[in-house]
Amino acid sequence: RLLLNSNIGNSSGVMGHYLVDQMYGVSVVASVPEARDGKAKPGLMGGSAFIPRFRNLTKSDKRDFIKGYCVSISSGGNATPNLFPLYGEELQQKLDSYAGSCVSGGIFGERVARFENHVRINKDVSDKWGIPVLHIEARDTDNERNLTRDAANTIEELFHEAGWEIICKTDRVNPPGYSIHEVGTCRMGDNPKTSVLNKWCQSHDVKNVFVVDGASFVTAGWQNPTMTILALSMRASEFLAEQMGQRNI
Repeated sequence: RLLLNSNIGNSSGVMGHYLVDQMYGVSVVASVPEARDGKAKPGLMGGSAFIPRFRNLTKSDKRDFIKGYCVSISSGGNATPNLFPLYGEELQQKLDSYAGSCVSGGIFGERVARFENHVRINKDVSDKWGIPVLHIEARDTDNERNLTRDAANTIEELFHEAGWEIICKTDRVNPPGYSIHEVGTCRMGDNPKTSVLNKWCQSHDVKNVFVVDGASFVTAGWQNPTMTILALSMRASEFLAEQMGQRNI
């Protein structure tokens, strides 16, 4: 927003474009029969698991989507009332029986960075300080829908093979912006005609401007972006200090 309002650093025309965010929302909930009615043995429930990305890692793994996702699993939770088509005493009995027996699985999915997903200055709306705000446009495509469908089916298969009762399954994903992991609007690259920043997070156009947040990313990845942002900002800061010492900027 600051750079777009300042009208600097955008000779490539890609500033604000390629907005990308991670996908949350896929959910599969199951119940472990051995843990129902308070019969879980010590150590059976209460654990968690994390499965790193395993889709589209080799050329032989051909799917109807690109990119991938990781799976996060937690156990020992309670079923919620909305999971059963019951009411009153019958619902309460069901909830009591399933308490502590539930396992849930979700994903962190990778969206595709696309030029048409972007932010731009809204010339008709300003904040309380009179500064024009951002207009945001971002939509999912069949690639995201196919990815989340595969994720939900895979988690369901995993739980089914474990012998658990599937209670709920959804492959619907939350809209862009939900995970608050937006990145990519000042993408880095070697070519000033197709990128905003160089490999040091330095503006191609204005040498004393560095952008050290997630805007430099060219993809969202399936991992949370924070540690990569920290690593890139430290790397950029070391380069900046070196360049200032040499009086290059």
